[in-house]
Formats: sequence, C-alpha cells, structure tokens
Amino acid sequence: MKKLRVGVIYGGRSGEHEVSLASAAAVFQHLDRDRYEPIAIRIEKDGRWALPSRPPQLVSAAAVIEAAKAGRPDPGREAHLVAIRAATRC
Repeated sequence: MKKLRVGVIYGGRSGEHEVSLASAAAVFQHLDRDRYEPIAIRIEKDGRWALPSRPPQLVSAAAVIEAAKAGRPDPGREAHLVAIRAATRC
C-alpha cells in the first residue's frame, strides 16, 4: 500500500511556540508509519519556515524550553511557501 505523505506544520511566532513543538513531537511519535509518511515543517519564532533534518522529539513544553537554553536547535533547510493558482475548468 502506498503511504500518504502529510506535512506536520508546527512552531510559529506566538507565545505557545514551545507547546506547538511538544504537540508535534507527540504527533510524530504516534502517527502510523505504515500508512503515513510525515514531513516536518517548522516555523521559527521569527517567522522563518524550515525543513528540519529530523522531526521534534521532546514531548513536553518544559523539555523544549530546556533544550533551547542548552543550545541552538537544528537549523534545517529554509523553506518558502509559494501559492500556485489551480487551473480552472470551464
């Protein structure tokens, strides 16, 4: 069976950034890998989008905050969102 590729977008500019990282880690931990191929898409606190080299693994906001204090997170590859107008049918 072909796996469905899904993007998991997490992070963001809000004060709930760390909670979003922990929530995404739980999604990656519990997603059925036999059915889905998850792609991590992180939004940094400054609004930049990135494709990290690995998905988030810390499952609590407190652990995410402590990890951030310990050092710089994986910068990943910068990503850009591009809107493409779908073809219309007449």
